[in-house]
Amino acid sequence: MSHHPLPERRNLLRLGAAALIPEILQERGISTEAVFGRAGLSRRSLAQPDLIVPLTRLGQIFKSAVAATGQAEFGLLVGLRAGPRLIDPGQGPTPSDTHVSAALMRVISRPAMFPNALVTFSVSGNTCTIGCVALPRNAIARDYLSDCVMGFAAGTLRVLCGPRWRPWGFRFDHGPPPDPSGYAALLQAPISFDANVTAMEFDSAWLERDCASPQGRASGDVHERRLHRDVVGEVRGVLASWNAVDRPSAPAVASELGLQPRTLNRLLARTGTSFNRVLEDTRYETAQRMLRDPAAPVVSIAWSLGYADASAFSRAFRRWSGMTPTEWRKEAECGAL
Repeated sequence: MSHHPLPERRNLLRLGAAALIPEILQERGISTEAVFGRAGLSRRSLAQPDLIVPLTRLGQIFKSAVAATGQAEFGLLVGLRAGPRLIDPGQGPTPSDTHVSAALMRVISRPAMFPNALVTFSVSGNTCTIGCVALPRNAIARDYLSDCVMGFAAGTLRVLCGPRWRPWGFRFDHGPPPDPSGYAALLQAPISFDANVTAMEFDSAWLERDCASPQGRASGDVHERRLHRDVVGEVRGVLASWNAVDRPSAPAVASELGLQPRTLNRLLARTGTSFNRVLEDTRYETAQRMLRDPAAPVVSIAWSLGYADASAFSRAFRRWSGMTPTEWRKEAECGAL
């Protein structure tokens, strides 16, 4: 077994992933000034991911944000969004990081990211485990902070491995929230609460694969010959397996298929469609399937499809079907659809 605990700094951490919180709050129409004023931080300070702050201050930020949004899974959402941001120029894998293992270690050990002081990484046989260093039980917003770490790890792997990556499961050492459906919608994997540790597990074979990002994957028109004739079906397949936290983009899907974005657009145009049209059709079909589950809250379906809130999802669904999601669900329950 190899075990790589990254440097622990229990009292001081970089702001890192928490710097994304204002963006997420704005999407929900929530005042960032009110939330962060309670935590004693200004909006200007939150624009500095490298800012060193006390762990208690980070906890206060997450506690205020969760109270403002009413989302128990808010920490998880922040982490999931932070992972993909690491592929930005100068932040993510370098061109030499062709394998997931090298890129992953570079990413999770970056000193500018908040979770780095809390992450453990180990491989045993065919199982890779990424865990969270246990925080003191009396730490402010302890559960939200550890959720952020798990989201950070999962979001990073979704980018490095591509949307078809699937973890075996997640364990959280805290109790379940009143409504765990938000966790299920975001992670789309088996989840257990009240575990001994907070960790996620996945097949270690992914570590030896080439990165799915443009830096680690050869792309270009030469791959057009290797694509199945049903390019629309290929795109739909990628989109259907996409764990959406951010909206999937044409360049990201083209990279997953080993194509240049212009090549993908040209192939789709030949079939009389476009990427946005295929994306909308796939979202509509996925939304219908999820709405047939009466236990799935509309807001959780909205998040899993990449919408900022239930209102944005409802507007899109009305455009697709002429009905709101609630109206459509009632029709489906009556057997009219």
